[in-house]
Amino acid sequence: MPTVNPLQSSSNALASAAGKSMSSLGINDFITLMTTQLKYQDPTKPQDSTAFIAQLAQFSSVSGIQEMNSSISTLLTEMRGSLAVNATSLVGHEVLVSADTASLAAGESLTGIIETPTGTSDLTVVINDASGQVVRQFTVPATSGNSSFTWDGLNDRGDAVVGGNYTVKAIANVYGSSESVSTALNTKVGSVTINSADNSLVLNTHTLGSIQLADVLQIN
Repeated sequence: MPTVNPLQSSSNALASAAGKSMSSLGINDFITLMTTQLKYQDPTKPQDSTAFIAQLAQFSSVSGIQEMNSSISTLLTEMRGSLAVNATSLVGHEVLVSADTASLAAGESLTGIIETPTGTSDLTVVINDASGQVVRQFTVPATSGNSSFTWDGLNDRGDAVVGGNYTVKAIANVYGSSESVSTALNTKVGSVTINSADNSLVLNTHTLGSIQLADVLQIN
């Protein structure tokens, strides 16, 4: 009787039944390979039994991995849902985010903190509008670690500024030398959405736009 190459037959069967890359083989594909080998092997030259035992072990391994992947996927979905529910509790609350630019409406104020180096004697806050013009400059007391500041939304003449984007610059007097330091701003959370690209949680805020939940430094 003609001899049929079991490996070639298995390959043909897999190609016609699955049409997948080797990296996406599943338990059904392994079973297809095994049954095709049994069907086409030469009875006078049976397949080595140890090879089938090894294949069975592979089947068990693949099945276990698939079940584990399914369990992990379910767990991640549940955790993502739980995180989304918890994040919605932030709606209406203020959060502190590392930033220096905010969008304000006319008559609104802005609060935040300034990273204060050791040896700082005083801090100067400079508010610039979108064109880079200075609209307000004032000093705040320096405290250890972080110093709080509030801008009332007025310019140096005491008039309310128009709505728009404003940038906060902080300058620390450290042992007699001027040094630019980082700021963080408070903003109110209006809603929470899920980023479809990476399933991360996004907080939609009033003055800072959309920010990642991971970027929140403090919840007020």
